[in-house]
Amino acid sequence: MALSGAGLRENTMFRGTTNRKPVVRLLRTLGAVPVLALAALAANPAQAQRVSASGASTATVVAPLALLVNQSLNFGRVAPGNAAATVTLNPDTQVCTTTGPIVRTGVCQPAEFSGMGTRRMTVRIQMPSTITLTRVGGTQTMTVNNLVLDTTPDLQFLGGNGNGLGNGNRRYEIVPTNGIFDFRIGGRLNVGANQLGGVYNGTFVVTVQYQ
Repeated sequence: MALSGAGLRENTMFRGTTNRKPVVRLLRTLGAVPVLALAALAANPAQAQRVSASGASTATVVAPLALLVNQSLNFGRVAPGNAAATVTLNPDTQVCTTTGPIVRTGVCQPAEFSGMGTRRMTVRIQMPSTITLTRVGGTQTMTVNNLVLDTTPDLQFLGGNGNGLGNGNRRYEIVPTNGIFDFRIGGRLNVGANQLGGVYNGTFVVTVQYQ
């Protein structure tokens, strides 16, 4: 069974649609906030009064053999210079590094997905080799390439399938006993010389095949 997710937000790539709020991270332990009851005794014990306050709890449930988008790939804000430059996001350390005459600030986060199978089940993960970002209200573009997949600690790499696409179709084994796993995607944003300012959006598709 194959399922896919896609997305991206400001100068970001994501496994869903750009500029959408990332899906709440998969909750591994469900919590509940109980009703709080406070008893205040009056001067006459027979006339006790009770006041109460209630709290709310939320949870995101991942169905078996599903794929959810937790957060979008975000390179933050960049100020280009008079020559081409790059911003590279490491999905493991979640750190952005730059080359060339460029200034970067703001959020730096990889795209993150959650899935659920069973322990020791094999999954294949497919993602594109490049992503195109287009300026909102214009036609100018930037590209993201050198996509990198980080699966630690939930997926153990088993090997590729020989299709020659690099990260295009690799096999992993689910490690957690509850079958819930996360993985992250980073890459390199290529900023042109004197790149026109604005918000650049794009989408990309990630597919997980459970076997």
